[in-house]
Amino acid sequence: MNRDQILRRNDEITAETDAVIRRGKEIVSKLESGAIKPDAPQVKEVLQQLIERRRIGNEFNAELTRLVHEQSDEPTRTPR
Repeated sequence: MNRDQILRRNDEITAETDAVIRRGKEIVSKLESGAIKPDAPQVKEVLQQLIERRRIGNEFNAELTRLVHEQSDEPTRTPR
């Protein structure tokens, strides 16, 4: 990945994550008002989307870490 690809992918990930967070906030408001129940399909759907966003973010960060270490002489360090 080059710099432009990294920045573009970061923007995509951020926009997609922001959309899921907005949807999650809407669901929380509906839960608080009693408009939907905690076992509603929308609740589980948003939870799964948030889990997926976390996975995508972790993969992106791992790829960035790999690229940084490829470009330096430092050995890859395990995060603490």
